[in-house]
Amino acid sequence: MSEKVANALLRNEFDGLSVKEVFKFLYSDREILRFKSAEALGVLCRGDVAYNYILRLFWHLSDESGAYCIGAPLAIAEIGFRNPEVFEGFKLKYLYLLENEEIERSYVAYGILRNAKVYEDTEARDLLRKKLFQLEDPRFKAYSILALRKMGEKVEIPKINARISFYNGKEMVEISFLEIFNQHL
Repeated sequence: MSEKVANALLRNEFDGLSVKEVFKFLYSDREILRFKSAEALGVLCRGDVAYNYILRLFWHLSDESGAYCIGAPLAIAEIGFRNPEVFEGFKLKYLYLLENEEIERSYVAYGILRNAKVYEDTEARDLLRKKLFQLEDPRFKAYSILALRKMGEKVEIPKINARISFYNGKEMVEISFLEIFNQHL
């Protein structure tokens, strides 16, 4: 993977990058590059291109693709955030990625947070609440609680004494679970 492209992603300099070269970073072992690649794809993919890439990203989450893409849920959400008319047709399929235990579900919760407005009148609230009790991942819980709050739900914050790696919209930060909610109120 090109260091030049990686540096451009980290600086949020998406102009001049191609979708193809950015797409590769969804597989990066550096989590920040997965988030930045997803953001870049959200900026670069519009209209029919957005639709086609969302389809492709869902395919990269299946066993049949042969190339499971850990960052695909992030990219689907970012493309959907920038193309809500396109995402409308995929929002329930995306929501039900929460049921797939092979997928990084904290990324799906982050995507629901990014697209909370689209999910306000869906079963997202019920499914997120259900998964809050089933899953132990503190990062999943943090993104889910923030998403529910953004949808207007009152959610009690569990007392979890863990430090987690959390994407705050700019960078990955190591932060305590409870500090997240003080910063996002």
